[in-house]
Amino acid sequence: MATGYLGALPPPPGVEPNFDDPPSQLSANIALHTVCLTAATLAVAIRLYTRTIVTKNKLGIDDFLCLFSYALTITFSGLMITCYQWGIGRHMWDVPALWIPGALKYFTIAQYIFQGLSCAIKLTFLFFFHRVFWAQTKLAYFIYFGVVFVVCSNAGLLFATIFSCSPVARAWNPMLPGHCVSPKILPYLSGGLNLATDLYIFALPMRPLWQLNMQLERKMKLVAVFGLGSFACIAGLVRLAKTPVLYSSLDASWNISEIAIWAVIEVNIGIICASSTTFPAFVDRHCPKAIRGPLARLWSYATSRKTTPTGSAKTTSGQCAAGPAPAQTWAPHDFVELSDADGASARKTISKGSDRVYEEQHA
Repeated sequence: MATGYLGALPPPPGVEPNFDDPPSQLSANIALHTVCLTAATLAVAIRLYTRTIVTKNKLGIDDFLCLFSYALTITFSGLMITCYQWGIGRHMWDVPALWIPGALKYFTIAQYIFQGLSCAIKLTFLFFFHRVFWAQTKLAYFIYFGVVFVVCSNAGLLFATIFSCSPVARAWNPMLPGHCVSPKILPYLSGGLNLATDLYIFALPMRPLWQLNMQLERKMKLVAVFGLGSFACIAGLVRLAKTPVLYSSLDASWNISEIAIWAVIEVNIGIICASSTTFPAFVDRHCPKAIRGPLARLWSYATSRKTTPTGSAKTTSGQCAAGPAPAQTWAPHDFVELSDADGASARKTISKGSDRVYEEQHA
């Protein structure tokens, strides 16, 4: 054991401080950040490639927000890994006391970045919904409300986080004279607001999707694509549920690491889900038929067993057909993109292969 160090916290009875090779979550967290960033990088690259090359759409506000979110998540991961190198992820008695200000400083800055990152991801979803459902006035009002609420709530949380201590530097150097608000307030407030806005954003497109004039099976497929955002909601819920771990003991450096794991998962899942609507068009362009065919059949089988209606089914032309409705599979060339001038007068549906409103063409 190295000598000359004083631990940040006295060890429990029977435990010797270990400053040389202590138990640490550093390696596991580096692996987690690497996997998450790799997946997010692929998702964003596919999104941009599909939008510009495959579907030949202009990049919109949602695409630039997604890029901004990606830049912030790289920054967030870099700061968190630096925190681990300063002792976060070790037990407090294995962290030299002199390291604590440095660890807390990087962690505090990472909190600031996380707040902005969470806001940017939510705005990516909201502006994407506006791009798709721009002709639906009522839904647009809910989207505008979501944008205002997300910006204001996250700005308020960021302001509260920055000025939770007076002076500000006392957040990472508790030896400075001054005071801080209770550390139990902001984590619960931030987690609760993030979860509430996640659920609000997740629910926004469900009603208009369900009202589309198409067969039930295809509706369910679209709901499934748009519903991938529920995974970010689940990660946010787990993070909120894990918040009491922060206060379960005085071993803050270890407890912080356990909570940060779910923060990393939450934001990267958000970026991946925000890009997922472009995946089908990418697969159609680049996946061999030997792979694409089984995937389409598997998707059709998984959805048609429970969603294909029986009896009389109404066709897209408004006529009734006897017998069970045939299973529908996605045909990427069945849709032609509307121009902005077509507006609300066109009969709309949504292609699973892109992220725009389309007009269905009939022979």
